[in-house]
Amino acid sequence: MLMRLISRYWLLVPLLLLAVVVRDWVETAPEELEAEATIDMSATQSDYYLEQFSTRKFDVNGNIEYEVTGNTLAHYPIDDRSEITKPSVILHRDQVQWKIDSTLGELVKNPSVFTLHGDVVVTRETEDAEPVIMRTEAISIHTDENEVRTDKPIEIVAQTWHLRSIGLQSSLNEGKLNLLSAVTGRFEVGTND
Repeated sequence: MLMRLISRYWLLVPLLLLAVVVRDWVETAPEELEAEATIDMSATQSDYYLEQFSTRKFDVNGNIEYEVTGNTLAHYPIDDRSEITKPSVILHRDQVQWKIDSTLGELVKNPSVFTLHGDVVVTRETEDAEPVIMRTEAISIHTDENEVRTDKPIEIVAQTWHLRSIGLQSSLNEGKLNLLSAVTGRFEVGTND
């Protein structure tokens, strides 16, 4: 009789054993789970965003030091940096005004540095001279040191002269240009009639 019972249910025994093994395997959790690399969202999210903005910084005497306008500004608190689209920076110095326009810009504080990229046009105007216009791909404005710098090719145009160089350093107050390398120039000599 036992043989007849075993022969009748012989397929159930392996299935029951398989069910016990699977149940044990499912109930046993892995001891360690590997965590996936995560992105720190605080590093990629801005804490404020402005459109069609305008801002000014004043010196200790209440005079405007610089003005910044742009299409958009996004500030990132993790490194106290602002990204600007279509920035326009106007620097006010003694009897000199620098106007700088570009496609993109970035402002980093401590020290305060504007970095402008893409079709940068710098116009230096004084009360007693014709404007000087500079064009380059990228330029940095170090407001604490009162300097404008670039290591990119730059073209400088005034009424009677035209210069090209790779790299420039210029004092915002003194108006002196230090051209770094590969300098070429053309000067027009006026005629007195």
